[in-house]
Amino acid sequence: MIHSNHYHRVGQGLRRVVLPGLAVITVVLSPITTRPCAAQLPEQREELEHFRDSIATLRDTTQFLALKQAMVRVAADDRNNTLLHLKLGFLNLRLANLGVALQYDDAAAEFEWATELEPKWPYGWYGLGLAEYGVGDSQISIVTGIKTMFGKDALSRSADAFAKSAEVDPAFSLGLVELARTALKQRVNIKLDVALTALRNSAATAAGAVPQVLLERGRVEREAGSLDSALAAFNAFLRVGGKPGLGLLEGARTKCLLGAPDCFRDYLRGAAYDDPPSVSEYRKDLAFIATDQDLDRFDRTWGGQRAGFLKEFWTARDRHDLRRDGDRLREHYRRYYYARQNFALASTNRHYDIVERYRSASVDFDDRGIIYIRHGEPTDRASYRGRDVEPNESWRYERADGDLIFHFIAREDVQDYKLVESLFDVLGNAATVTLRGTGVSGDPVATELLLSRERLSPIYGRIQSSGFAGTNRYQAEERSLGRTSIEVGTSTDSYELTFARPLRAETQVLAVGHDESGPQLQLTFAIPGSALEGTKVQRGTLYPVRVLFVAQDSAGNVVSACDTTRFFLAGNPVPQHEYLVGRVAVPAPTGKLRYRLAVQHGEHAGLVTPTDTVDVMRADGTTFALSDPVLGAKWSTLLWLPTPIDSVYFNPQAVFGSNDLLELYYEVYGLPATSTYKTQLTVKKGTGGGGFLGIGKLFGGGGAEISIKFEEQAPGPIVRSRRTIELGKLKAGQYTLEVAVTDAQGRTERRQQALRVVAAP
Repeated sequence: MIHSNHYHRVGQGLRRVVLPGLAVITVVLSPITTRPCAAQLPEQREELEHFRDSIATLRDTTQFLALKQAMVRVAADDRNNTLLHLKLGFLNLRLANLGVALQYDDAAAEFEWATELEPKWPYGWYGLGLAEYGVGDSQISIVTGIKTMFGKDALSRSADAFAKSAEVDPAFSLGLVELARTALKQRVNIKLDVALTALRNSAATAAGAVPQVLLERGRVEREAGSLDSALAAFNAFLRVGGKPGLGLLEGARTKCLLGAPDCFRDYLRGAAYDDPPSVSEYRKDLAFIATDQDLDRFDRTWGGQRAGFLKEFWTARDRHDLRRDGDRLREHYRRYYYARQNFALASTNRHYDIVERYRSASVDFDDRGIIYIRHGEPTDRASYRGRDVEPNESWRYERADGDLIFHFIAREDVQDYKLVESLFDVLGNAATVTLRGTGVSGDPVATELLLSRERLSPIYGRIQSSGFAGTNRYQAEERSLGRTSIEVGTSTDSYELTFARPLRAETQVLAVGHDESGPQLQLTFAIPGSALEGTKVQRGTLYPVRVLFVAQDSAGNVVSACDTTRFFLAGNPVPQHEYLVGRVAVPAPTGKLRYRLAVQHGEHAGLVTPTDTVDVMRADGTTFALSDPVLGAKWSTLLWLPTPIDSVYFNPQAVFGSNDLLELYYEVYGLPATSTYKTQLTVKKGTGGGGFLGIGKLFGGGGAEISIKFEEQAPGPIVRSRRTIELGKLKAGQYTLEVAVTDAQGRTERRQQALRVVAAP
């Protein structure tokens, strides 16, 4: 037996022991059975459980030790009483749990002796499993590694003992539960199949209706990939009176893996229950991506408040990533279970090299798992296997706001990949420093390493082709990209909307117009006929276009969102060089908002625009402000009627011929009726800084190609202004049009819009 050469064995017997100041603990000495390998009798189990209950709440270790010694003394004449060995084993476990040294070893010795006396009694194997786990592994990592390799680590020894308790008695629920828990904790030599067999065999016994057994069976079934069986076990757990919060959460986790639409509903229902085990599980799931502030908010909620907080937490992510409600939660659990299968740490004894700057606090996953849970499946992966090169991987995430690239190295443990800033860190710190000064042309390993990453980013090709003077620059740029990726990747999470095919489209988001609810944003798009795939119907060709939009305030709160699909019917297919155009108006609050926009055509083609900003002004006439200018032409088919007598033309492409008449529309708010205001329209070469934030840079100098000034009286608090501008004097190129309005008090508001002029055919 394991440890038999290290444990001392104590034979003992006891009738009744009473110590001063300690509750009376009665130990009934059952007669030694003469039947070899007999099953444990119900009354013996009841007596043992009574004993365990009697010591469970006691905390005085001094009196406990005195009790142990008294039991040893009076039991000297009864060395083969299995029940007393079990009781002493559980007494030693209680002492160990209270911090008394070496008691796990003593407990293991007692339980081991009990299993030799009565190998068909499940309690001996059960207690041995508890003790083996408590004994633990060597503090010397290499020793632990060797034991793990041969299945002699603490978890493996513990799982073997629990499995034996379930084998000798399939209805022994305590052993079944601990076997399942231990199998789920194991990182190597996993006894998942053993646990699953034991749990399934228990279904025909009384243990099959025990809530905790059903709960653990569901967890093991799910880990083994039997999702339908797992869900059935969790439903049964709820039926037999298991904690509803826990049952609903486990069911929701499983439904998320199945892609069931109601998993979010069950998740939120379970969150409203306040039992500590359920709350702890919800918090554990959240902690993989939540900030400290999020967790603090979670800890200060209860009941329905907690469910409300979690709904806000997940739906805010759905909105930000232009997803439907519940998508992010389903993806979270898919990622988590994928990471468990692929990126689990085999050992928690992690050591870091100087180049491994990121220090994860996770004891569950290597750094690949950290990134995967936060950001999901990478767009592309690359690795290089060469002589004297540590195992390495690089991941690229394609994002509208700029790609993220992560480099991982397994320097000491092939199952523990850690983040590093630069691909060159794979070669070690000394080599990295050398290559900064010499370049890579003379190093074949560095060259091969760069070649393996060429498809991830152009920077790796630039490093290879750069001469001595440029190598430092490009290597520094590559390291900066890696450093930024780590900062973003380990502090945020995402579920980037992706499409099988990119969609060529032009879009605009303009803050102009209002209705009874307040200011509006005008979302416009133009899709070339060459990118369209219509469906033939009786009346012509049908083109579905889905527009997804979200805007957030400075605090990150979602303040405006839209998910709508428009169907455009054309008598004839849209010609290759013409455009399908559309507009969607959405309400928005005042302020500078960050927004994301996506346009999807059909099932597989789409465009996600980079995150941008829009400045929404108060449009009720109480505050002096200016809307975004709208640039269009009368040949445009995209027409908006802000009032029955006002026609506004949109051109989402912002491309005009040199012989076009540009139709300009803008709104001025907050001018007193009949007050005088001045307007200056300026068209200048170039695109400035882009958006309203680039005004200072754009108009800091240089002459205007077109400049128009005029003075008018305001008809009321809202001025709707339309102007026509001839573009004939402009050469082909990029321009920016600025509208500047000055009121009678000398205050000036400016807005600008970019446009491109092309030569007339």
